[in-house]
Amino acid sequence: MKPFDPAGFTILIVDDIPKNIQVLGNFLRTNNYRVEYATNGNQALALIGKMPFDLILLDIMMPEMNGIEVCQEIRRGEKNSNLPVIFLTAKTARESLLEGFAAGGQDYITKPFDGPELLARVKTQLELKSFRDEQKKINQWLEEKVQERTRELREANANLELANRQLESLDVAKGEFLRLVSHEIRTPLNGILGFTQLLMDELKSSEVADLLHYLDLSAQRLEKFSFIALQITDLMTRKPLTATEKIPVADLIEYAIGIQQKKIQEKMITVRKEGDPESCLIHGDPELLKVCFESILDNAVKYSRPAGEIILRTLAADERIHCDFIDQGSGFSPEALKNLYKLFGLGEQHIDQNVGLDLALVRLIMGAHEGSIDVKNNASSTGGATVTLTFPR
Repeated sequence: MKPFDPAGFTILIVDDIPKNIQVLGNFLRTNNYRVEYATNGNQALALIGKMPFDLILLDIMMPEMNGIEVCQEIRRGEKNSNLPVIFLTAKTARESLLEGFAAGGQDYITKPFDGPELLARVKTQLELKSFRDEQKKINQWLEEKVQERTRELREANANLELANRQLESLDVAKGEFLRLVSHEIRTPLNGILGFTQLLMDELKSSEVADLLHYLDLSAQRLEKFSFIALQITDLMTRKPLTATEKIPVADLIEYAIGIQQKKIQEKMITVRKEGDPESCLIHGDPELLKVCFESILDNAVKYSRPAGEIILRTLAADERIHCDFIDQGSGFSPEALKNLYKLFGLGEQHIDQNVGLDLALVRLIMGAHEGSIDVKNNASSTGGATVTLTFPR
């Protein structure tokens, strides 16, 4: 609050005796207060209706309308409900004072008044009024800020709802786009692969057989690349998993081995299963989990040495299911280990073989299932690497 300055306050003196007004008015002006006066209740009410006052010094005993009745009229209007009133009275009867306080008075001064006491009581009431006025301003400011903030929040909520509707529309459009892209890329690729295989069967002894073989490999790589790229895009933009069920780890392992069976036989690799995959269940999207297991086994087969061994180990511990894919290949280079999950992060040679995308896709699938993937090189003499998929039970 500002320092108290009497010159900033206007006091109305109401008394039917002019001598009392003169003495009281001169005393207050001497102490730097601004003073107005009225000699009866009606005149006082008229002045209060025309100009603002900070304090009323009101004589109780007046003809026609006494001070208590004037105070009651002042309190009827909301504008002056907090205007302080100090009664001037020669009476000290308890009943009269209680009646004055009941009418809305804050204090009283007996006649003849004591100067220091009068100044002290006047200052106290003016300071209280100033404090109430400041509180009212603060409350009004706070209310305006709350209303302003409420408007801002309503606008923000409206914008958020609009953004959510737009996102939902984009999500639908994204799904349609991915389905369209998948169809428009994979359908002709499947046709190319089918016709290439037919030509290879018919032209086994032809000079163009080798060219057809390379064409077939390129088409297969392109098909796999398009599938993985679309899966990654879908996982990076999709909502939480919806089509989920409980799947035995054994089923996922058998599926992956079935897909890789031809490659396994060509390289004469032995696949050994350890643990108890039949009793371990994973809750998730079966199609995504099949992609996950098949991708990791494909990588193990691809980099295993001929006639080597791949161990598929399943272990349930600490409310987790750990699935290890252990091969005897060349392992990962130090540079590859630093960039395992970056899109196209394993170098140009591996990009062409989709390894960078494979691991990025697997990591996204594991994240969608609240799981994790860990890759490390084996310390044993057989070499190779171990990829561990960890799922919640």
